[in-house]
Parts: sequence; structure tokens; C-alpha cells
Amino acid sequence: MRALVYTAPDCVEYREVPDPHPQPDQALVRVEATGICGSDLAGYHGKSTRRRPPLILGHEVVGRVANAITGSGLPIGQRVVVNPLQSCGFCYGCLRGRENQCSNWRLLGMDDEQGGFADLVVVDKRCLTPIPETLRISDAAMVEPLANTVHVFDMLKDYPPERLLIIGGGTQGALALMLAKSIAIPQVWVTEASSARRESARALGADTVIDGVPELVLDAVRETWPGGADAVLEAVGTAATRDLAVRAVRNGGTVVLLGLHDQRSDADFSSIVRKEVTLRGSFAYTRSDFAASLHLLVSGAISATPYVRELPLLDGPSAFARLSDAPDAVLKILLVP
Repeated sequence: MRALVYTAPDCVEYREVPDPHPQPDQALVRVEATGICGSDLAGYHGKSTRRRPPLILGHEVVGRVANAITGSGLPIGQRVVVNPLQSCGFCYGCLRGRENQCSNWRLLGMDDEQGGFADLVVVDKRCLTPIPETLRISDAAMVEPLANTVHVFDMLKDYPPERLLIIGGGTQGALALMLAKSIAIPQVWVTEASSARRESARALGADTVIDGVPELVLDAVRETWPGGADAVLEAVGTAATRDLAVRAVRNGGTVVLLGLHDQRSDADFSSIVRKEVTLRGSFAYTRSDFAASLHLLVSGAISATPYVRELPLLDGPSAFARLSDAPDAVLKILLVP
């Protein structure tokens, strides 16, 4: 089969590789499309310790069942979306329905799990969810990214914010904006460094969009929201944006950290303590989050189709380079075998 293989930092190659062969508890999926995630870009740049060459990246997979799977009820040819987070099912987190907290989790396109930038991919048979033929590929490929956002809002449900600041207008920030507007959060602001993505945020209904310069953001927040935002979603992951999140939230507010750009960064823990800030990390999603994400997309409550672009897998090297060099209004690039 043909695949896009990560061979060295800043290098992916389109090449011929052996077909994968599923074990009895695995499914073989013929890929229709796989989205490029920010974590794939981190791996591409050599910043992920769990993505080492040679490796097929990619975990946002839509495809069709290509083998007979005993006990699954899914026929060959069934269209599916893949939940790439493969959990063990028996640890503390799994037994409590928190598969994202699994002690033994594995992800497609990481460690020794070959990913979806290929004609075929092997996954645990439990990770397949059937999807309707009518669901556009651009929406089907957003089930996994949107599930991350659903998980964030599940964290905020006990104290729903009236004033939400989203730091970062990339894929996760834009999806969070869409979801926030769909559940009628009164005030949703987005801060973003890219002018093209600021325009996207305005088109998606952000109440206020601000350049990503921290002092500009803080001045605007303090002028309009005395005391700060009720909640801040940090969807970038740099030291500067994490610090901004803590400074922009009100006393007793919540900061949810989603971005993973920098592995380590300093924090003003004195402010966190004195303001009684709730600081929460958000990783991936549960099975129920994944199901909720699919429902939102199938129902049409959320659609990112205007901001999704499909490219042939052959163009994968240029797509990775483009996303790295100049982020624009496109929120997701799908690679299609």
C-alpha cells in the first residue's frame, strides 16, 4: 500500500510500504480520509518523544471496514469513524468510564501504532463507530477533533461560564467557539495571532476577536469584564498563552489547558493560589464524548465544512510544510488516499 511516512524531523515521505495484517481482535480499515492534527505537526517537527521515525502518523480517520470482524456486527464495506484512543478497559480510569485517563492508553500514529496516513490502517475492533453514508467526509473527519472540545465543555458544566475567553483560533479554538455558541454562552471571545484565523473566528460568531498580543488581550478583558473571564480555554500550549490564561481569568474562575505546544512552562502559582483559580488539564475524550461529537455533526448542529480542505495523500509533504509555515483560515486539511 501507499503511505505517508515520517522519516526524520521536518520530513514525511510518500512511499510504498507493506500492507498491515490485523489480529483476531483487530479491524482493517480502508481509509477514506485522515485529518492532520496539531499533534501530528509536533511529531513532524521532532517535538514528540512518542513519535519516532519511521512512523505513519495520523489518527483522525474515516474509512470503511475491509475485513470480516467476528462479533462486531459491522459488515465489510461499512463506513466508520475511528476512535484512535485505544484504552485497556480494566484500569481505574477505564472502569469509571474515563477512558481518556487510561493508565495504558495507546493512540494511532504514536509509539508502535501505525497511523492513518495510508491506504489501510489496523485498529482495535472496539474503536469503530458506524456513520451514515450521508455524512460529508469533511464533517466525519471532525468527529475526533470535536470530541476533544465536547470533553472540555463537560468539565465546565457544573459552573457554566457567562464570559468565556478562548486563547487560540486554530482547529480546537474554532470548534470550541462553535460549540459555545450552539449552547448559548452569552459572551465568547477569541484571541488569535493569525489575521486569517481572526477573520474565521468573526465569521463563526465570536462576540469579540482580539490579536494575540497578551497585553492587548488583558487590557480588553479588564475594560469589558471587570475581574476577568469566568473561564478561559487555553488551546495553544505555549508558556506565554498559559500565563495569559491565568492572568485573564477572574478570582475563583477556571482555566482549562488543552494546548500541548510546549512540554514545560513556568506558572505564576502565587496568582493561582491567591485568585483560587481552578486549573484543569483536558486530555482527549471518553467514549460518551465521542458519541456526543458524532451526534452534533450528524444532526448538523455543528459543521466545519467551509473550513476543511481535502488534498491527495501524495501531497502530504507539502501539506505538512504549509501548515507549519503559514497557518491560514483553513482549520483542517484532510489527506485522501
